[in-house]
Amino acid sequence: MFIMAKKKVIPNLLCWFIFLLPMDQFVSNESGDNLKPSDTSHRAESGILEGYTDIVPFRDKFTGVGTDGRIDNISISGERVPVDFSNKYKLNCAFSNDKILIVAGDHGTILYSYDGTCFYHAEPATDKNINGITCKNGLILAGTDEGTMLISKDGKSWSDIQTKTKGNILSLSANKSFFIGITDAGEILKSTDGQNWEIKNYNKEYAGYNRYSKFKKILATQNSIVIIGTHDDGSPSILFSTLGNVWAERLPFYHDDEGKKSYLTKKPNGITYDPDRDQFFLACDNGGLFILPTCTKCNEYVKISEENLNAIIYANNCLIMAGDEFSVYIQRI
Repeated sequence: MFIMAKKKVIPNLLCWFIFLLPMDQFVSNESGDNLKPSDTSHRAESGILEGYTDIVPFRDKFTGVGTDGRIDNISISGERVPVDFSNKYKLNCAFSNDKILIVAGDHGTILYSYDGTCFYHAEPATDKNINGITCKNGLILAGTDEGTMLISKDGKSWSDIQTKTKGNILSLSANKSFFIGITDAGEILKSTDGQNWEIKNYNKEYAGYNRYSKFKKILATQNSIVIIGTHDDGSPSILFSTLGNVWAERLPFYHDDEGKKSYLTKKPNGITYDPDRDQFFLACDNGGLFILPTCTKCNEYVKISEENLNAIIYANNCLIMAGDEFSVYIQRI
């Protein structure tokens, strides 16, 4: 780990960051028991690039999950402690509130923890890959391949319902009013109760008006909903909506260091929201960080690293970004 002083590339925004290199050897847990890395023999066969896939805050730390079932606790100072090796499958998503931490992934894997250190296997409800988790009013939902929705009130016991989506559910989010999700078939699904879902095909409804979009992630705040992904030519797609019914594309133009107008070319992988400044942050391929303030002409781009950034969260005036090669960047705002 090293700390780098960085020039102020965005006024009043980025002050410093901590970059964490991949760990060749794992450190010990609090009890002093030596932890051993999980079996990585299947990685070469699967072709999966190792790295973090999601990161969430929990208690006074952050939890990163990724390939080979890896779960790491990450402190705000940059220390990382691997905490669980009971699962060998790729973990795709995580969720936390003030009571429970839930991580999920391939082959129906769901693990839960009350302290962020000891994890337990939830009662299985599916063997399908789980790609996204969200919660509203105490109801936890997890979206899987083939349109199955898992439902739980405690994170331990899960039931399932089959939605009528044609694609795999990729990402879920929620605000105080509704749940909302996306599929890899260009569908947007919305529900107020988690049981009954309205499904619309974005690409069919907007054919001839907006460009075709391949969805990646969705994030719902109280006032806005954002979907990120790519167009059929690989260029970034960023869609905004207020209620999830009408969608407008926001073009990712920005001014570079020389003041020239540029267009974001890096694929966005993760998204988070800063409610204090009412702006969104996108984690992108090749270490790109893209900022979307309320002013549509004020977008900004910052080069953070060379590794792909796969996940990003905003917490306590910090951006925490995680990516390939198990890299982590903690950046004060």
